Amino acid sequence: MLFKGTSLEIPFLKLKKQKIGLIAFFILVFLYLIIPFQGFLAPYPPNLKFKNKSYQPPHRIHLFHKGKFVGPFVYEYEMINPFFKKYKVNKNKIHKLRLFAKGEEYTVLYIFKSKRHLIGTHNQEPFFLMGADRLGRDLFSRIIFGARVSLTLGFFSVFVSLIGGIVLGGISGYIGGFTDWFIMRGCETIILLPTFYFFLFLRSIMPADISPDQKFLYIMMILAIPGWAGSARGIRNWVLSLKNVDFVIAAQIGGIPMIRIIFKHIIPQIRNILIMGIMLSIPGVILGETGLSFLNLGITEPAVSWGMLMSAAMDINNLIHYPWILFPAFAIILTVFCFFIFGYAVKDALDPKTQV
Repeated sequence: MLFKGTSLEIPFLKLKKQKIGLIAFFILVFLYLIIPFQGFLAPYPPNLKFKNKSYQPPHRIHLFHKGKFVGPFVYEYEMINPFFKKYKVNKNKIHKLRLFAKGEEYTVLYIFKSKRHLIGTHNQEPFFLMGADRLGRDLFSRIIFGARVSLTLGFFSVFVSLIGGIVLGGISGYIGGFTDWFIMRGCETIILLPTFYFFLFLRSIMPADISPDQKFLYIMMILAIPGWAGSARGIRNWVLSLKNVDFVIAAQIGGIPMIRIIFKHIIPQIRNILIMGIMLSIPGVILGETGLSFLNLGITEPAVSWGMLMSAAMDINNLIHYPWILFPAFAIILTVFCFFIFGYAVKDALDPKTQV
């Protein structure tokens, strides 16, 4: 057993019985494994535009053509009304689908160059599994590339907020007195602010003329600030309850610095609570980024995120005529749902009151 003989053995045994939680965990692992292989899995680069393919409907995959089995293929879509973006299916033109088809060059694992994609057409004609957007870009490819920002932003923001919460909460609970009062009043002020409007305020003071990488960093910090206030408050209470136990007092007598005592002797005692908090905080960060990007205040072109892709759904007319633009919403819902399911499974596994 992986955790046999350790303090995690019993929680691991409990977690193994959480079937739905394990399914959610494997779905999340699959989603995160997409990130390093996004160039291979996506048929096209995220910003590759195809002329005369604006809002093309998703292709339907067929196996039989005129009664004969020809393998997986799609029919050609031809635009008949450029103004209303109306298409008709031309059943005289077929495009056979191929695995490991050649296409645009990309980087594998950010190191190696390749032109092979998981799926494509034999003649390199456009293939839209989930349809195209307003500019004729493949929505399926953009969802895959958008996973990099939407999924990693949650982990980075929660990590930053956790570090800030440990430092401030640990210092507040360990020192006490005026320092405790001052830090906690500041945290309570941030907690009392309406979170989303606080996001909007922080976003409004962000510089406009910055690169996508800098914008990612700014958005990460914006989403992390409300999180560290709540983390600091909770960690402070745990530090207060643990700072007078024997092993902490022995460390103080031994002359160990305060920061080392907090990180090495106190924080490991509450690691189960921190793990649970991380799993349940990431969905909130993902939804926060989605909300900002949906309003065009978060990630913007040429970068791609799921929230930014959802901004096309702000127009009700687009939703009525081109419903496939809602596909990014399903990716967001699936990810958030899996995080919550797995988070509560971890919570039950770490709860000493539950049975093995």
